[in-house]
Amino acid sequence: MMHWTRYMKIAAAVARKIAEEYPGISPEDIQQEILLQVAERKKHYESIDYPDGQLRKNFHRFGVQYAGRERYATLHRDSAYVYTPSEVRHLFDRAFFRPELWEKVPVKDDGNSVTAGGVVVALWDLDAAYSALPAGDAEVIAKRFDSEEPLTGSEQVRLTRAIEKVTRALNNRVILKASAARAHSGPGSRRVGALAD
Repeated sequence: MMHWTRYMKIAAAVARKIAEEYPGISPEDIQQEILLQVAERKKHYESIDYPDGQLRKNFHRFGVQYAGRERYATLHRDSAYVYTPSEVRHLFDRAFFRPELWEKVPVKDDGNSVTAGGVVVALWDLDAAYSALPAGDAEVIAKRFDSEEPLTGSEQVRLTRAIEKVTRALNNRVILKASAARAHSGPGSRRVGALAD
């Protein structure tokens, strides 16, 4: 028997969490995709009464697959750049901890940027992502790239995870900027109540 009310409630909760990881993709769209996947597997879900934990796991997989496809389509359609962890490492190594570059650091509107490995990233974008890290993650990045001290095995693991967090944050900024540009693609700005004038 299908438990649609239960499925809808769990799918909504899972979709909200996934939407936090994939800015620009609405939780309602993710929930709809999850429920569509369940409907396409109707006989399977009628024959097995999954516990809530397994449903969350299944729904999370459906939702992440959808969000990943949507993100890829957005990036491809907008020709936006996806940053890789190796490029972020390169930026930390060659630019971020160099005071002489920060003396010329751009303000948001002047368009100056640092080129590393053919990738142009404004230092303030990298700074925003770095500043949002938990203190331990920021410390291990500074230890490796600023102090250039050797890291322990556990610090190497933490560094890898911290670099991945920064990479995700940079890519999320790309997605948000692309979504904002698409939302306002017409001439002039929209005004609330413009038709009432």
